[in-house]
Amino acid sequence: MNLAHLLDSSLARFPAKVVYEGDGRSFTYAQLAGLSENLAAALACEGFAAGARVAVLLPNLPEYALAMHALWRLGAEPVLINPQLTGRELGYILHDSEAAAILLPEALLPVLAPLRAELPGLRAIVIGSGAENDLDFARLVATPGHYPIAHRHEDDIAQIMYTSGTTGNPKGALISHGNLLANARSGIERLQVTEADHLFCILPVFHAFAFTAAMVIIPLVGGTVSFEYRLSPKRLIAHLSDPRTSILVAVPSLLATILRFPPELRLSSNLRCILCGGGPLPPQLEQAFAERFGDLVRQGYGMTECSPYAALSPPERPARLGSIGTPMPQEHKLAVRDPVSGAFLAAGAVGELVVSGPHVFKGYLNQPAATADAFADGWLRTGDLGYCDEDGYFFIVDRLKDMIIVAGEKVYSREVEDVLLGFEPIREVAVVGIPDTDKGEVVRAFVSFKEGTQASEEQIVQYARARLAAVKVPKQVTIMDELPKSATGKILKRELRKMPTA
Repeated sequence: MNLAHLLDSSLARFPAKVVYEGDGRSFTYAQLAGLSENLAAALACEGFAAGARVAVLLPNLPEYALAMHALWRLGAEPVLINPQLTGRELGYILHDSEAAAILLPEALLPVLAPLRAELPGLRAIVIGSGAENDLDFARLVATPGHYPIAHRHEDDIAQIMYTSGTTGNPKGALISHGNLLANARSGIERLQVTEADHLFCILPVFHAFAFTAAMVIIPLVGGTVSFEYRLSPKRLIAHLSDPRTSILVAVPSLLATILRFPPELRLSSNLRCILCGGGPLPPQLEQAFAERFGDLVRQGYGMTECSPYAALSPPERPARLGSIGTPMPQEHKLAVRDPVSGAFLAAGAVGELVVSGPHVFKGYLNQPAATADAFADGWLRTGDLGYCDEDGYFFIVDRLKDMIIVAGEKVYSREVEDVLLGFEPIREVAVVGIPDTDKGEVVRAFVSFKEGTQASEEQIVQYARARLAAVKVPKQVTIMDELPKSATGKILKRELRKMPTA
């Protein structure tokens, strides 16, 4: 099976049921199947064929799903791109992926405009009004056509997703049809997803955490997805209180936003699960959310290269504070290895998390050396340090590259961050290591405050000193209005490391 057959079962059972809605539009399963076939046939008439790479530069719109199903039917390889990228960043990905076309809304044409001269072969498919030679998305979709599903094996590439590029230019992760289907089936089993589920998706779909949930899991079981890309308190509250909403995909910063809403906010009575990923979930935030709204949050763990879920807290058991849960079912393996010797470690010992299974990606586009470095003895190296307890629950302690060595002692940045988040005025915090002549590295903390609160650097240091060993106490504290973040709300430590020291 490949992803072009994703709708087969749900289409047969629920042809008139809405599968995607958002921005005032919706598609039923029958409409999605018919319109995506129209689009595939029209693209074939324009010269696109199996193996063609088409960049998708869209916000969370129902048309995203329509485009993906058309490209899968065609046998093409969609290249998912963050709509918030700059022209330079977009240009790099278009060059690296050798995209033959780009699908984008009219509003993003100014970002593409400076790149057209250096990419003369790139064709634009525009939702809205484009240039004279651009393809009109609406016209392509409205043109009746028939196109048989291209023969693609589970090992063939279903999409290319570019990593965040924390150590240089982003890398194109090659995700196969089999990777996504295996991970989706595992997620369905772990979360017990059924056709009755209604997913509210505000995380950007170009992000793997949201993509697999919204684009693979839900249509596979016959559920419904509500998309949103305009994050405003009013719209967010409307979705959260919508009685249809049963699953929410979130990042920690979204949970923090929800906690700041008025006490009278009532979540959907049918909301049974909040999938939280995309970054560390501070225990204080997890506990505060549970105290107000109940045991809804299920912290997950994964990465683009895992399609993306590697672990998730089982919903049938109470969440374990601070844990990323247990390995996903169906041959999804997660283990802890010594990053130097490669030896597998026993429960309680800290080492690098490694992943194996049918959900692990095929490698990086055009980067054989980086692909080789990503694996050790067939296991995918995550770059995360963690441990497993006696009950099989996994915990993250830090990124391998974020660990700070102070006078020869290991300091885990996440431990320091979790402690500082207990200081009442602090809203968000990030800890990095900075060079030090005597100790090699010392700890530097960046913080922002909750509205209407403040504290001095010395007060923050004193709070830490009372709760941490001396080597873990920040030697510098930098107060900011807002910490730099990615499009998914993840704090960008690479930007913080660039800031001059005191």
